[in-house]
Amino acid sequence: MKLYYYCSSCQKENSFTTKATNRFELQNERGNHINERCKKCGTIVKRRINRVYAKANKMYILGGLGIGVLCTVLLWELGWVATLTFTIPIIIARSTEITASKFNKVMVDDKE
Repeated sequence: MKLYYYCSSCQKENSFTTKATNRFELQNERGNHINERCKKCGTIVKRRINRVYAKANKMYILGGLGIGVLCTVLLWELGWVATLTFTIPIIIARSTEITASKFNKVMVDDKE
């Protein structure tokens, strides 16, 4: 899961990484606002935690595809080729989408 925000100057989408899995953990880690430098224009952007949103990380999905292909090669003789090749990436993609959706559904209040 990657966290994104929009730059107020150039209106481009920027991402940042954190170990937080929900907004409460992000608020405990960074406070009520995030201060990040825009990767496109260099402006320092101050955004409230509720203005940050999550998307599924595509690298996990590609990793799942790689694992599916590897399992296909190793288990070719068993006949589960299509099942493993297509099921593993779908399960990983669905899992990351659910995690991102849970992050986006919860809003937090400012804490003093």
